[in-house]
Amino acid sequence: MASNQLILSVAVLLSVLAAASASVGDQCVPGWAIPHNPLQGCHSYVVSRICGAGPYLATEVMKEQCCQELSAIPAYCRCEALRILMDGVVTAEGVLEGGLLQDLPRCPRQTQRNFAANLVAPGECSLMTIHGGPYCLTLVGRQVAV
Repeated sequence: MASNQLILSVAVLLSVLAAASASVGDQCVPGWAIPHNPLQGCHSYVVSRICGAGPYLATEVMKEQCCQELSAIPAYCRCEALRILMDGVVTAEGVLEGGLLQDLPRCPRQTQRNFAANLVAPGECSLMTIHGGPYCLTLVGRQVAV
């Protein structure tokens, strides 16, 4: 009887640990489902498109690189990766990652945010997000201090 109870307790403990490890693996944080400093190609693409920097051909190459980087991120983390690109995130080690885009002359950060929110849209990378929408709702209209 005691051994059956011990086996049942161990089985319950193992199932709890398995569920916990599965949920940790699904977190949208750098180093898990999102690479550290994600979407470097998207940074260049957003600045090029919104701020008017760089030639048109280079912009198409940057767009392709951005879309490849974005498609490599699971659908449920794409908008979070774009948010990290815009706002940054402090890691467990206390290091700021991302947050590369900032106000530039004649290139407001909010305009950059709105464009970044649409990178998943059919006119850009045509990728799905967790909510299935054509853009990242978490970036649209959100004001963040620089």
